[in-house]
Amino acid sequence: MIPYPSNTLADLAMRVARDIAPTTNNPFSQADSALVAGLLLSMAQDYERSIYNPMTDIDEIKQLCKDILEAQSTAQHHFPGVSQCEAFLDRVPSSLRLADVIELHASALQLLEDIHIWAEQHDPALNRSVWQLLRRHSERNKFDVPGP
Repeated sequence: MIPYPSNTLADLAMRVARDIAPTTNNPFSQADSALVAGLLLSMAQDYERSIYNPMTDIDEIKQLCKDILEAQSTAQHHFPGVSQCEAFLDRVPSSLRLADVIELHASALQLLEDIHIWAEQHDPALNRSVWQLLRRHSERNKFDVPGP
């Protein structure tokens, strides 16, 4: 087992960028080495957040579902996917293996898409909430890779 995989990936990226890329005279190979180094750095960052970020999205989508359920009694338009929201609130990943978390995350994002499609036409406040959630999602998942 590699105890700190993200550090290992970052170290490999730096080795490619520092030791391998400069030794080649071919501009394509140098560019290719830089690309590989950037991808390794991205993978290192993604590894560190591979469970946390999807679980945070799932929690935020569950909160959005709770808000929808609370608002149904006073809402002018009723979200037709209330039963999907109710069912989603009880879902948890079958394990903390990445594949199981990603499977639930995909379901959560599909539900969010359904909510968003409906909200765009019927509920401006809910639509704003979805966009705010998507903004937080994108900020959590952005890569901090140094450029040229």
